[in-house]
Amino acid sequence: MSNKDITQKALLRVPDVFASLVNLLLFHNAPIISSNQIRYLDIPSHFVFDDSLHDLYRDVCAMILDKQGNPLFIVCFENQIWRDWTMPIRALGYGDTLYFWQRSQILHKSKAPFEIPLSRFIPCVIFVLHYGDDAWNAKSLDDLTRLEKTPFLKPFVSGYTMNLENIAWWSEEKIASIRSDFRIIADYCAQIRRSRKKDPDHPMYEPPKQWKIEHVEETLMTLAAFSNDRKLTEALYVYLEQFDLYERKKGGITMRSVIDYIEKKAYLKFEKKDKEYNRQLEEKDRQLEEKDQQLGQMTSTLVVLAQQKMVSEELTAEQACDALGYSDAIRKLVLPYLVS
Repeated sequence: MSNKDITQKALLRVPDVFASLVNLLLFHNAPIISSNQIRYLDIPSHFVFDDSLHDLYRDVCAMILDKQGNPLFIVCFENQIWRDWTMPIRALGYGDTLYFWQRSQILHKSKAPFEIPLSRFIPCVIFVLHYGDDAWNAKSLDDLTRLEKTPFLKPFVSGYTMNLENIAWWSEEKIASIRSDFRIIADYCAQIRRSRKKDPDHPMYEPPKQWKIEHVEETLMTLAAFSNDRKLTEALYVYLEQFDLYERKKGGITMRSVIDYIEKKAYLKFEKKDKEYNRQLEEKDRQLEEKDQQLGQMTSTLVVLAQQKMVSEELTAEQACDALGYSDAIRKLVLPYLVS
């Protein structure tokens, strides 16, 4: 199975899908922003705590340009399957990172990755997209910091409240109005939530027949990542391995045609698998998670060593890597985190 963190982001990395959500959430679904105004940003920041390097990433982040191609504002979408009571702090940190990045671009007269220099700060907005069944009420910074014992501080402390969207609780009308494949994801979440309320052990999903899927791979990868139905998730990946090998039906692919195919082909295979097969799948997932953790820990250690070398001997990032004898492969992992 693909890395879940990556697959959650797959659909939002498609410009027309990103633009459709911006229009839905900021402009009451009016077609104000188009896909050619989207410029994705990958801005890692990091901090050292207990001799370990910790990364601070937004899930999907993009700069929105105006019609003349000038920076207008930045939008970030943070995907959440489970509620996290610390999310306002995380969202606030993501916002800080974006403004510090802008400060660096402006002070050093740098150009963004897409060759558009910044001459002034532009506003940033972060949306937390919650896909879980349980409705999540957004907490403010005031709620977390317990100012009741120090009310005199309230005028001086920001009461930041994150922008939260409970996808599974969107109305059918709102979901149907979405002008991109994201409506497939929202419809699935909403259907499962309503169905599980009636029958917690057997939630039902009736895939829409009329909605054609434009970005098949990205949509199904994202749906697989958000689904709690292991059988459906595995079947979707089987489908993705095969869908280019058979002739697409006239009229395009819909979720109905996808489900029909995997019920006829993939589901039958999975029903014949025994407990040993499931145990092997779980062991494979565990090994992949351990491998990812080990790679992250190794990268953190190598970065910290390079940082210490740069500080103690006043070296550039490249010189520090030379001094430590880092290979080309290790340099690719380490250099993005080092600032000369």
